[in-house]
Amino acid sequence: MQESLREEPAADFVALGGTVLALDPAGRRVRALAATGGRITALGSEREISGLIGPETTVLDLAERTVIPGFVESHNHPAFFGMTLAAPVDAGSPPNDTIADIAGRVAQAAKELGPGEWIRGFRYDDTLLADGRHPTRADLDPVSGRNPVVLTHVSGHFCTANSLALREVGITAETPDPPGGLIVRDARGEPTGVLVETAAFLVTSRLPGQSAGELAEALLLADEEYLANGVTSVHDTGIGLIGGAAELEAYALLRRAGKLRVRVRGYLFHDLLPGLAEGTPEAPDTGGADDKFAMTGVKIVADGSIQGKTGCLAEGYTCDPDEHGMMLLEPAELGRRIAALDAAGWQVAVHGNGDAAIDAIIDGYSRLGSPTGTGRRHRIEHCQTVREDQLDRMAAHDVLASFFVKHVYYWGDRHRDVFLGPERARRISPLVSARSRGIHFGLHSDTPVTPVPPLEGIWCAVRRVTRQGKVLGPEQAVDVDAALRGYTIDAAYLAGEENLKGSLEIGKLADLAVLSGDPTTIDPDRIRELTVEATVSGGEVVWRRETAGVTR
Repeated sequence: MQESLREEPAADFVALGGTVLALDPAGRRVRALAATGGRITALGSEREISGLIGPETTVLDLAERTVIPGFVESHNHPAFFGMTLAAPVDAGSPPNDTIADIAGRVAQAAKELGPGEWIRGFRYDDTLLADGRHPTRADLDPVSGRNPVVLTHVSGHFCTANSLALREVGITAETPDPPGGLIVRDARGEPTGVLVETAAFLVTSRLPGQSAGELAEALLLADEEYLANGVTSVHDTGIGLIGGAAELEAYALLRRAGKLRVRVRGYLFHDLLPGLAEGTPEAPDTGGADDKFAMTGVKIVADGSIQGKTGCLAEGYTCDPDEHGMMLLEPAELGRRIAALDAAGWQVAVHGNGDAAIDAIIDGYSRLGSPTGTGRRHRIEHCQTVREDQLDRMAAHDVLASFFVKHVYYWGDRHRDVFLGPERARRISPLVSARSRGIHFGLHSDTPVTPVPPLEGIWCAVRRVTRQGKVLGPEQAVDVDAALRGYTIDAAYLAGEENLKGSLEIGKLADLAVLSGDPTTIDPDRIRELTVEATVSGGEVVWRRETAGVTR
């Protein structure tokens, strides 16, 4: 039977002729839906919904494809992502196997750019290079000519610079390590070019080519990639982390021009919030929020990355037992900032990879008052090595999580064999343990750290297969329905938007992803082979393949 909000002579948008997975509490499956004014108005059979087609109705013929709610990506960095798409040097692996390969790409960029122009590269991963180390200025200086060079690590927690770039920003042997960071030095005390955590900001925050207009162009590049992968909403967890206050202006430019197509929920990088360092942060200003952009919370970075050995662990790294990583904020200061933000009315999202950092984050949240928290839905980002006892505490204080589930595939082998050892590695992103405690969580790709496709993330959550084809912690694998919800309705919950998006129900936004097949019925190993055929935002087809039939 057709479910309808009201009787209407015709709908603005209709999708029919396939499977519609509502992902509502009842788990409904229907054949068609209709929308008017950007909201879903009816779900039902093809015959029922066909009656709502008028001469001005946009009709999407599903051709037996599958419709799900548009993906909600709960932890990404759109400006950073767009910058990587536009960068002159792809330093990733693949395509690079050695530092010499990366140096060759830098040399080519130096030939194409004028003297003095900055060369930017992204995605290098020291653990995938045959050299087994970070590139240094000694590698970059001979090939970069008169161009300053900065290469950013795939994790975003490191960068490496040539001598000219170091000189441009004033980093010398006398420059002290900033709090929460490290300038790597050689035996003579000279900087090698490798900059760790907050030390990387000494360079990246002062790069040219990061005006609001240029960052807006980067955001548009990211916007297109999100839509091509069925993502209709993104949590930008760290606005200003790369481009400073200009990132806010970039969003403002796109909103004024009506060019922002993906819905963005922003989490301002904590260093940009006036008054926070003094304990009196400005309160949220929700006056300018709309369904395309809203500043939802504040992002704090508590520690680094496991693969960089800067994630703060209670027990040492397997490959280096005396190394426990680092806290970028002392636990007491972290707790003070959490309390001040909560008192001012902000939702807080804290990056925590190592279990020692996660302890400090939970300590901060647990001191806010009642055992069940304040209702602001405070979050832990990545939450990679969270222990069972910590999950108990998270459940007791209503702390949410956004799990970086793609770590299982992209770094699972190295976590098992190098960084964490078998027992700790098998428990990264413990989705079953979190779910058994009723903890709300979303799943994410942390793009540009790993590729966007949510279908790959869903496959990771269901299969937990590493790059070497080994299953890592099968007891933490969830079913397809739970994984889908981690990228839709449960991710929407993290930003307090579960009544607006994340499932296909009457009155909710008509945000849809059209898939080539039904992820709930195919072999789970084939989920990541599915493709997105069309993306719909507010009842408008905003991206489609040529094979997706749309008529009007």
